Amino acid sequence: MRKLMMVLMVGVLLAAIPALGGPLVKSRVSGSANWVAHVDNEQFNSTLIGQLIREDLKNQGVEEELTNFATVFSFHPLDDVRNVTIYGSGQDRQKAVVLIEGKFNKERLLALLRLNPSYQEIEYGEIVVHSWVDKKKDDPDTSETKYGCFYDDELVVMGASLEAVKHAIDVLNGSAENAVSGVFSQAALDAEGAFFQVAANNVGEVVGEEPEAAVLRQTSELGLAIGEIEGNFYVDLELKTKSEEAAQAISKIAEGIIALAALAGEEQPGLAEMAKKVKLSCERNMVRVHFESDPEKVFSFLKEQWKIKQEKAAQKQS
Repeated sequence: MRKLMMVLMVGVLLAAIPALGGPLVKSRVSGSANWVAHVDNEQFNSTLIGQLIREDLKNQGVEEELTNFATVFSFHPLDDVRNVTIYGSGQDRQKAVVLIEGKFNKERLLALLRLNPSYQEIEYGEIVVHSWVDKKKDDPDTSETKYGCFYDDELVVMGASLEAVKHAIDVLNGSAENAVSGVFSQAALDAEGAFFQVAANNVGEVVGEEPEAAVLRQTSELGLAIGEIEGNFYVDLELKTKSEEAAQAISKIAEGIIALAALAGEEQPGLAEMAKKVKLSCERNMVRVHFESDPEKVFSFLKEQWKIKQEKAAQKQS
């Protein structure tokens, strides 16, 4: 009987392991949020494009820097962090929250935080919220107070305001409304094989009044999923607009951008090849964009674009 119980316990534990990472868990997201982004690091590391990027980071010496980071902070950003969820309401940073799930050395991290002269502890129920002042590296005269807590040993909650962190704790313990009831209905949040997912409602509130965001202000809902399935890298974007006319207008703008990219054959052959694989459809007030390609070709394209960006940056400095 004892052997049988042990076998059953091991089976349950093994079955539970994938749930530690995985896709977005809506019950962890506030019901008052109108945008959410989720990165599944475990899924990314399991994909071919993820492995290619990790190998390239190693060749460029970035992997060594990440290892040095792990030595100081006791966790590796790509190996020990399983997933990251960010959610908020509109453009107000004070309402944004970051949830980081992974393997951490809690005492080591708290010891480092306590070295900050501004460090404080704030009790909220059974949870201790930590606050500290963080000075920006690019502007030492500018500082920002941050708040965070360990909801449990493997889940960190962070925010730019104490109220946001408190509300996130309430959502996690079930005393505040979460997003399970259908706040986000975008298919992107359930996309198979996705390692990056975004959903937003009332998109105009999120993008603000910037001129380049004019198209998105005509969008009421947005869903984005990026991942790999059956050996193919894919991007799925879905926009629900405020009217059929807006959908047609966005569709025509997208068609023009894709056509221009497809004509860049001689100067940027990789861009032209990628553009030809983009599928665009428009039905009533829905615009859908689907891209699918071999991960190695996508990786080569990203390398090409990164090289072009570096060359342009070098020309500006010279």
